[in-house]
Amino acid sequence: MPSSMTLSRHCFRSSYRAIIIVLFAMSRLNIFSRLSKKGRERRHATTMNDSNGESSEEKTSSEYPALSSINAPFSGSKRLTLTESPYNKPVEITRKEEYSHMNDGVYLDHSGTTIYAQSTVKRFAHKMRANLYGNPHSANEPAKFSGDMVDSVREKTLRSLGADPRHFDLVFVANATAAIKLVADCFRDLAEQTRAGSFWYGYHRDAHTSLVGVRELTKGPHSHKCFESDAEVEEWIAGRNAFGQQHGGLALFAYPGQSNLTGRRLPLTWTGRIRHDRTKRLRNTYTLLDAAALAMTFPMSYVFEDPDTAPDFTCLSFYKIFGFPDVGGLIVRRDSGHILALRKYFGGGTVSLVSTIGSAWHVSKGLEAYTHKDGSEHVGGLHEGLEDGTLPFHSILALGEAIDVHKELFGSMEKVSTHTSMLVKRLYQGMKAMRYENGQQLCKVYHSGDEDIWENGEGDKVYGDARVQGATIAFNLFKEDGTYESYAMVEKMANDRGIYVRSGGVCNPGGVYTALQYEPWQLNRAKSAGHHCGSNGLSVINELPTGVVRASLGAMSTTQDVDAFLDFLKKDFLDKGLPTKKSNIKRKRQQTQNLFDSLSSAAIATATVPVTGGTGAGTGTSTVILPPSPTPTSIGEEGATTMKPKVLERVGSAISV
Repeated sequence: MPSSMTLSRHCFRSSYRAIIIVLFAMSRLNIFSRLSKKGRERRHATTMNDSNGESSEEKTSSEYPALSSINAPFSGSKRLTLTESPYNKPVEITRKEEYSHMNDGVYLDHSGTTIYAQSTVKRFAHKMRANLYGNPHSANEPAKFSGDMVDSVREKTLRSLGADPRHFDLVFVANATAAIKLVADCFRDLAEQTRAGSFWYGYHRDAHTSLVGVRELTKGPHSHKCFESDAEVEEWIAGRNAFGQQHGGLALFAYPGQSNLTGRRLPLTWTGRIRHDRTKRLRNTYTLLDAAALAMTFPMSYVFEDPDTAPDFTCLSFYKIFGFPDVGGLIVRRDSGHILALRKYFGGGTVSLVSTIGSAWHVSKGLEAYTHKDGSEHVGGLHEGLEDGTLPFHSILALGEAIDVHKELFGSMEKVSTHTSMLVKRLYQGMKAMRYENGQQLCKVYHSGDEDIWENGEGDKVYGDARVQGATIAFNLFKEDGTYESYAMVEKMANDRGIYVRSGGVCNPGGVYTALQYEPWQLNRAKSAGHHCGSNGLSVINELPTGVVRASLGAMSTTQDVDAFLDFLKKDFLDKGLPTKKSNIKRKRQQTQNLFDSLSSAAIATATVPVTGGTGAGTGTSTVILPPSPTPTSIGEEGATTMKPKVLERVGSAISV
């Protein structure tokens, strides 16, 4: 039976070995200074200094209490850092208050539609409950109430876009595509009265599919032209190449203000130059600007500030700006709108008199002029002759609320433009910096088929400059061996992680194949191989992608959204490259660091543990390391760690040193 002296020496040696091991681990984890008296003094001094002057982050938290409960996607336990915002208050606060329905993921498909504010829905619902709205085509009081509301929202919408109602009219339509088709139908009808029997149509290669489809309404082999570059447009405007257009003939030129594929912004000066062509060669050429993508984050006042240089027709979708309601618009320059009133078709509400028996004729409200009983003259508005059937007056009511809420939240489109330009620059630079260990870049960003700004280093000048680039990035991913990842697979993996992007041709056939540098025979090969647009298409043919991945930002996007997407690219692609000797060493180092990190979260404590020897028992003090516990330990005066009662209960499961 060992003596008490022997037990004491045994406990002392065990405690001494345990202390040495614990101190070694603490030094490796760099946490000893935090437990030392000097470390506590430094923290105390820092706390005193901070109490004399609030940090900007603490000041923001006290000014906006809602910040403390914000759930930032993929942020874990990290404190949310506020974005430097041009808005009246941090965008993170707006996300918390108005866009909590975005908390379940990272939404990066604003080019498809942006997200609606909750206040818009609440105010719209309140007015629907409080008022009675009738069909504006009737003459009763509820109908008159609706009609007055529609007129009011029409003017409010024009003014919010910077279009003076004296010079521009707004035709409500289902969406931008419906606006394009309305203009195209009018030109087709009018062209039947020309000698050629067709109008000439020119469109830019970055045009949305809806603009491309207009060419099918022309007749003849040289009746339409796809401009394959900005340089070709310049050549046509300057008169160096007519591209099949007859001198002074009826013509329509259409192009997007911003590519819905890459976000590249095209010159807004083309419309004015065409109208003021000194040779008169283009005197009967009208312009159609597709502003659906542009209007999302761009001040449209720059488009309409001068009626003399503005487009004749501009189409857009309001849900791309406000998220709700699902309605579109055609802004018509009043000095050009008479050509639309000559269309053949007429719908309910667009005519004041129709003959059905005998000869067939009608009187369009768009061309109507008469004198009221009070002596005032009425001249039909352009919209009266073009808005077929009953208007979506409930959606128009919601549009009025959406405009007000958007202005309250974001101030102006100039501020939205500044905010989104900052975010897209952050996204671009983050993607540009990603490379595999062998030097292979991860991302291939597409801007224009005319020049490769990714390769020549000009991207930093483009992304962040709202004059030439919107808040959209189109890209593909490389594997470490230089071959392409499937864009459909990238979208699926992102979707599985709660990150929402879009992939494919994104309804921009000319833009996508120019960006990918396809030749006509390669497109025919893709068609022959069975490729088609949509999720079931062929992503890669002969090591060449057939589409892209598109990430787009909106007014309420945050830096956390951008960083979460970059983190997804890094973890799911960059960190999973081909194994190399260097990468294996890096992974082993990371595994070692993870081991030390797990030790740092363990509870280091001093406990009294029974020491048993022979047939008797003695007690001695031994240091143990407990597994990570949800119950924290406390720190004593001299830096020693003392276990709380609940931790003591777990000594039995502790790992004795």
